[in-house]
Amino acid sequence: MSCVDRVFGREIHVAQHSAQNLVETLHRIHLRLTRPLCESDPLSIDPESTKLGDRAIGWEQFRFAVAALLMAAVGVKIFNMAQILTGGGLLGAMPRLVAVTAFEGAAATYLIVGNRVLSWLLTLATFAIFAAATVYAMATNQSCNCFGEQMAPETMLVIDMGVLLLSGFLRPSHLRMSSLTLIRQMIIIAVVGGLIATVAVWHYEVLLSQERSRLLIADLLVGKSWPLTGQIDPRLSELSDGKWMILIADQNCVHCRNLVSRYFADPEAHRPNERTAFFVFGGDDDRWRFQFDLVTFDLNDEALLNWPHGKPYVINPAVFLVDDGIVTDAVEGTKTDQFLGSVFSGPEPSTP
Repeated sequence: MSCVDRVFGREIHVAQHSAQNLVETLHRIHLRLTRPLCESDPLSIDPESTKLGDRAIGWEQFRFAVAALLMAAVGVKIFNMAQILTGGGLLGAMPRLVAVTAFEGAAATYLIVGNRVLSWLLTLATFAIFAAATVYAMATNQSCNCFGEQMAPETMLVIDMGVLLLSGFLRPSHLRMSSLTLIRQMIIIAVVGGLIATVAVWHYEVLLSQERSRLLIADLLVGKSWPLTGQIDPRLSELSDGKWMILIADQNCVHCRNLVSRYFADPEAHRPNERTAFFVFGGDDDRWRFQFDLVTFDLNDEALLNWPHGKPYVINPAVFLVDDGIVTDAVEGTKTDQFLGSVFSGPEPSTP
């Protein structure tokens, strides 16, 4: 047999093999398209379904997109920790923020390495909870902190419902997994969740050490030095001596205005042997206005503070009691009403 005959024979053999594979593939597609739905058994084993899913774009592909969404949420929460903790949203407490961040990371990991059916059930449960939390945030006029402060709760609700609807449409139909595999997957997601929680706590400690002067948070400052001093602006050097009641409020906050009108109907009112300082933010830029011994939103526009390292983080409204530069007591958010009521329940405020 000549070389030409051998080459020609080998090409015919390859062509026959390819044709046979094509026929087998078409046959499998035909069986898939013509198989009645009632024949689908959730506990049966279908090798093809475990590879490609039941559709051209099925759960096997979509779950990676959901995992990417959850991992993106993890990254946003870690790198925007200060804004979340001072934003007054659902995750404004460090334990809740760490717990949710670790859970999202662990869930994303299981979506990547876990069983198809169990990952589908996990997605439904997770995003149903997320949707309910987002509705609660909308009802209470808070941020859900799903993507930090980057997205409004209404936008996140659309995303949560979209994931739920697509997950329901792309429902997987076959389950195959051994107990050993399940244990191995649980160990993996536990390790990943623990690592993410560790990273979040570490980032929080770094934030405290590097940005402490910008974190005007009650729990962090009690017993510590008041950070807004003459080093930031020479006009603030007075706050280092004597007793002060320092109030911080957003000028666009209705609750803050009601608070000031209730307890400082006389803007010059103060407790005996104590001075007041009032900081107001929320204008057209990042600069704050301030005034000593005058608690009113009608402040002099010339009394402005610039923040060379970025504006402070504060939970609005906030009240700090300072004695010789040391914060002795502090409260923020919705607790300010009760705090000011208790503070002014003693001796009547004095006026100059």
